[in-house]
Amino acid sequence: MSEVRQQAYIDAPVEVVWDLIADADRHPEWWPRVLAVECEGLEPGCTYREVVQTPTGTDEMKLRVDAMEDCKDLLIRCVNTGTFVHWTLTEAQDGTFVDATFGMEPFKLQYRVFDLAIGRRFFRNWL
Repeated sequence: MSEVRQQAYIDAPVEVVWDLIADADRHPEWWPRVLAVECEGLEPGCTYREVVQTPTGTDEMKLRVDAMEDCKDLLIRCVNTGTFVHWTLTEAQDGTFVDATFGMEPFKLQYRVFDLAIGRRFFRNWL
């Protein structure tokens, strides 16, 4: 399993940062490799469709929201590949401290091979 983590301070209130990450339809505006999203709104347990740029072209992903706590925590997992993204937000002075983890828990051979070969580098670049 690959996993990369990065932390950053964003000079914006936690509510503003949350509005960006919790609105899946806005992901193509700021999230590298996200090309299109079809989502009726994020809530725990929901699934939605996303088209992403991969090293070999484009791919359609079915994503599930595994955890969501307003303005604090969002965990999204790809049902197809085992890829996951996890954001934790904390108010810090007048801005937001972001702790982000991207990675993969592959369950199919092809994704295990991808993860072993380039997983950490891929997720580091994506993050």
